[in-house]
Amino acid sequence: MKFNKNLVLTFSIIAFLSGLIFTACKKEDSSVMPASSQRLSLYLTDDPSMYDSVFIDIKAVEVKVDTFENHKRDDHYGENDNDRDDDNRNRDEYGNWDTLLINPGLYNVSRLKNGVDTLMGTVTIKGTIRKIRITLGTNSSLRIAGVSYPLNLLPGINQYLYVKINERHHQEAVFGQSSLWIDFDISRSIVSRNGQYYLRPVLRPFCDKNFARLKGNVIPIDAAPLVTVYNNADTANAIPHANGDFKIRGLKEGVYNVLYKGSNGYRDTTLFNIQIQKNEEKNLPKIVLTK
Repeated sequence: MKFNKNLVLTFSIIAFLSGLIFTACKKEDSSVMPASSQRLSLYLTDDPSMYDSVFIDIKAVEVKVDTFENHKRDDHYGENDNDRDDDNRNRDEYGNWDTLLINPGLYNVSRLKNGVDTLMGTVTIKGTIRKIRITLGTNSSLRIAGVSYPLNLLPGINQYLYVKINERHHQEAVFGQSSLWIDFDISRSIVSRNGQYYLRPVLRPFCDKNFARLKGNVIPIDAAPLVTVYNNADTANAIPHANGDFKIRGLKEGVYNVLYKGSNGYRDTTLFNIQIQKNEEKNLPKIVLTK
């Protein structure tokens, strides 16, 4: 049976507008149930760290999906639903857990810096994401100065990692496809005690549409520079590539200072009052550090 092309296009637009799964990219009226499914892609990225490599053992990744938009406050600030109620359960209040198709095993998160990411998995959902749950295995490790160490969870932390999703993190669905990133901040996630290393995961979700990006170049490489972007509410770091290029993603909209911290006798340089906006990639001027 043939359809009028204009009619098909009209219905496609209607389905798209009614099927947006993330509240930050929707109209204020959220009392209706989403009308169509969306394909979610979940990516993993990382801030730089002092370690040669860090391998995180990931066994499973799930998303908790609420199919009724009038429940949008559930989990927004953690009310009405405690994380402890989720472990080993298929369902909790106002939501269902859907499992992503992933390749379980070791992820070398130390390679995921300067804007690099890796696709963890995908899932088809119908509703609004409230949480992400990552289940860790027991084979995580790190390597520093050529020596490998086991990386066990810090006592008191269980294998389930929860990431609360609120309006700021949500990515608009385009043609039935949505994307969300999880920043596994290794530099703040590893604790050293008595010669042993422990994992206390610090995870931060973001999407490019609702967050900002910075990129630039700093030389010489002999300065071993560390780039720190900071203000009163947010801080992020980058270790440039050998050619001096660096990139930082997932920054909140605002005004930042950028510190280029030199080593080996090179002096620091700071750029002040850098304004960035969401869904923007800001290009910084090239910086040459001097002694």
